[in-house]
Formats: sequence, C-alpha cells, structure tokens
Amino acid sequence: MWIRTWAMAFAVLISVATLVMRAQVVEEDDTEILKPIAETNEPANRPDLVQAAKQIVEQTNQFREHEKLGRIATNPSLERSAQFFADFMARTSHYGHKANGATPADRAKKFGYEYCIVAENIAYAYSSKGFTTEELENEFVDGWKASPGHRKNMLDPDVTDIGVAVAQGPENGYIFAVQMFGRPKSKALEFSITNESPDTAEYKMGDRTLTLAPRHTRTHQVCRPRDLEFRWPDAEGEGRIVQPHDGDHFVVTKNGETLELRRE
Repeated sequence: MWIRTWAMAFAVLISVATLVMRAQVVEEDDTEILKPIAETNEPANRPDLVQAAKQIVEQTNQFREHEKLGRIATNPSLERSAQFFADFMARTSHYGHKANGATPADRAKKFGYEYCIVAENIAYAYSSKGFTTEELENEFVDGWKASPGHRKNMLDPDVTDIGVAVAQGPENGYIFAVQMFGRPKSKALEFSITNESPDTAEYKMGDRTLTLAPRHTRTHQVCRPRDLEFRWPDAEGEGRIVQPHDGDHFVVTKNGETLELRRE
C-alpha cells in the first residue's frame, strides 16, 4: 500500500511510503529538518537515481505535449544547480526552497544561468521497501502533476529549459528530487514604443499603467508576453489592445484630434 502525505505542515512517516512536495510559487523561508529513520533491514529495491532524473525530464515533456505545449530542453546550468541542491538536502536532511540559505534564482545564477524566469519543484520520498527506478520517477512526477502549484510550473508556457536531479541521503534513506525550470535572459522579448504625437500617450501592461511623453521612446524587455492596452486620454471607452512580439516597434501618431497606433 502506498501512502502519500500532501500537507506541508506535517510530514509524518507512516506505514510503507511517503511523498512530500513543494513548489516555488511565492517567496517562502520554511525549512524542515528530517530525522533519521531506524531501519533494521536493507530495502529490497534500489533505484538508479541518474536514470530516474532523465526519465522525470522525459515524462515532464510528455505531459507538456499532452497539454499542447512545447517540449523544453535540458540545460546544463540548471542541471548543475538542481544536483547541487538535491545533494545538499540529501546530505543535511534540511528541506525547503531556501534550505541552504539561497533562493532557487540565486542557485541558478550561481551555476551560470542568467535567468529571465526561474521556477522550482522539490519533493522527497521514502519507502521502507525502497523503490525501483520506475516507481521512483512515477512517484515524483505523478505527485507533482496532481498538485496545482507544481503542475503550474510543469506547464508554464513561457519556460524553455529544465534541469532535474535526484539524490538519496546516505544515512536516513530519504530521496530528494529537484526540478528546475527556466527561461534565459537572452530570450526576453524586447519591443519599443515611440510617441510622435504632441500629446501624452497612456498604455497599460499587465497591472501597470504607464505614460509616454511626446517625442519620447521607451524600450521594454519582458520575460512573458503581455498584452498592451493603449488608452487615449481624450477618448471615452476607446483604446487598442495589441500583443507585442520580439523586435516590434510601436509608433503613436496624431491624425487631426485622434491618436493612432501603428506597428513597424
């Protein structure tokens, strides 16, 4: 019988197996310290941790394809970051996104990943019987898929890279998995807006409302595509919504008493 505990506040090891997960959705600073488990027998199964990590990547891409999203590529820097953190948690039994005093983004940058987006799923599992390689990879992937926060990271349409690592504690048998997602800064979308009119232009991007003075140009670099909603100060209920693409240049002009927008 497989028993999973989903709650973050308590991770009780009962009966045969347990799985505990966290997804880095917002900043948090909670850390668990896992105590050793007294075992008298060697587990019957021992997984290949390297192969499990590779299969987690493949299963994640299959999941994305099933949900009509593109595959993401293994990135060496994210792999090194994930391995470092999985090894740290396995060695110290400290578990949490900031267990080593750094954030997922800090660790990604430390290992050379200049990020635009970084997200992280972590989990640990334990079974007194041990796991086969297939059982272990399924335990982590199925658990993440069933959890809204982890699922959101796995199905993020704007990430392009992935790095996964799995490590086992040398004394207590806990197995830790780290799944990192990213989009590099080199893939940020860049576009510019020039106001050639004599009036101040106003537009909304996400939750921000911005103004652009006459005869000025502003360049944006964004990690995720966002609609721009241009509002004309003298118009009632009128505006124009556009989605910028990389390299776009928008120009605001005035035709008589009306402000107009064109894409170049």
